[in-house]
Amino acid sequence: MTLDESARRLGHIVWFERRLFEVMGRWVPSTADPSLKLMLARQSRHHAEHAAAVEVVLPETRDHDPVALVAATDAAASALLEEVEGRADMEGRLRSLVDELLPRQLAECEAFLAEASPVRDGPAIRALIFVLAEERAELTDLAFLRDVMPDPDA
Repeated sequence: MTLDESARRLGHIVWFERRLFEVMGRWVPSTADPSLKLMLARQSRHHAEHAAAVEVVLPETRDHDPVALVAATDAAASALLEEVEGRADMEGRLRSLVDELLPRQLAECEAFLAEASPVRDGPAIRALIFVLAEERAELTDLAFLRDVMPDPDA
């Protein structure tokens, strides 16, 4: 992976984390259950922390503007997050997080780590290890919640 590729991929990770922060944060006011409301608020904040942890390791060189690097992977990623953000039911929200969004972000981080250079990407590697640990725990918690939620059609 070149420095350009590393920078671009880290920028995508930051963008996705910021969007997860926004999406989950916007769900908080419309969530009736206090426990779920608290969990969404907490997890939303974690995504802001993840974005900040990776953002500080974005390269800042003559060829790399950290602000410009933070961008969506593609139009499909933007569209997916916009569509998920509009979901009103908690079951659909949890399903989206557990089955689509978090696995996508985990895969992106894991792929970066698999191709990262310890010399060039050392700080990014450390940041992503932190992010991955928290997001794996979040995925486990959310999958449990999704599985124990009562069926609204029952």
